[in-house]
Amino acid sequence: MKSFFDSYREKRLSRKGQKLLAQGKVEKAFQLFQQAVLKNESADILFNLALSLMGLSRFTEAENYLTKLQVDFPKNELNTLTLAECMMMQNKWEEAKLLYSNLKLINSREEKYNEYLKIVDDPVIREKYVMAKKHLREATLELQKKNDAKALELLMEAKEYIPDNSNILNNIGSIYMLSKKYEQAYEYFVKALAHDQHNLQIKKNLILARRKLKK
Repeated sequence: MKSFFDSYREKRLSRKGQKLLAQGKVEKAFQLFQQAVLKNESADILFNLALSLMGLSRFTEAENYLTKLQVDFPKNELNTLTLAECMMMQNKWEEAKLLYSNLKLINSREEKYNEYLKIVDDPVIREKYVMAKKHLREATLELQKKNDAKALELLMEAKEYIPDNSNILNNIGSIYMLSKKYEQAYEYFVKALAHDQHNLQIKKNLILARRKLKK
């Protein structure tokens, strides 16, 4: 039986890792999840470890953890979506298609799975999708190094591949905010929100940019 202190340390590592992951500090998050998984191979810790591996472009290792979870939780939407993305980043199109098709069977009303299936089935679109995701990950790492100019360059390239991705648009807006280019930031937050209307973080960013413009 685990002691109270072991359980506390495990939860502390996991919470801190999740916070770092949300901040884009992928390498540090990975190190903490590595420590946490030695204490407890819970589904949450394994999933977060896989996410950090994907952030580091270590997709084969991430696939191993996500596949293990898929066996135990075949109807878990978040894990299945993440595993499908992991397959796409490795050009495993048939595997990704099967995962999206299974999700569509489970959640027949979810139109987003049709969009994913269109991406997987179209050689041109799927290559653009993978390239955009690659640039997005590289931009995240550049932001950690405080290299905003390089990160912005990578995000702009990503936008050329998939111009309606709210995550990319929001990140571009955030860099403009840091550079105090509030008009450009506002413009990109508006575009991001148009593609993800329920995203609270984008809404907050838009409000902040609007306030800065009024000063």
